[in-house]
Amino acid sequence: MARVCEVCGKSTKFGNKVTTRGKAKHLGGVGLKCTGIARRTFKPNLQRIRAQVGGTVRRMKVCTSCIHAGKVQKRIRVHPTV
Repeated sequence: MARVCEVCGKSTKFGNKVTTRGKAKHLGGVGLKCTGIARRTFKPNLQRIRAQVGGTVRRMKVCTSCIHAGKVQKRIRVHPTV
């Protein structure tokens, strides 16, 4: 399962890249004309983090929106005292 967030299931989406030419009507032109349509992909911003899951630490692929929303708790580092 590559490029899939393990928390929310966000994955690659597909769309169109529309190429246009001309001047917009509100700027005094005759309007934008479509000169080409190409397929493109929208990939999620995935990060490999070490997360705390049920008391154990494991590596996960998580999207940045889940990290910012606090859906994943990063591991708690314990520094050894010397």
